[in-house]
Amino acid sequence: MSDALDKKLQTAINRLTDKQKKAVLGIVNVFVEDTSSDHWNNKDFVAEMNDRSHEYATGNAQLISLDEVEKKAARATEKLKLKRAS
Repeated sequence: MSDALDKKLQTAINRLTDKQKKAVLGIVNVFVEDTSSDHWNNKDFVAEMNDRSHEYATGNAQLISLDEVEKKAARATEKLKLKRAS
């Protein structure tokens, strides 16, 4: 990073309230986490995605429709409501 950019960032940060600094830190942490968890550099993740793509391309993947997902979610939600009510 350039020195000029570092200085601009520091000047801006110095003008923030503590509450604003916490918010900015939260955003910065999201960026840090995003770069540290680049799944496409993970060999196991890439292998899993390749396997899934191959299963889909060959017709061997077990797929369900959006309608089925919605029905299962509705049933699970209803069961949870009943469980909480009892």
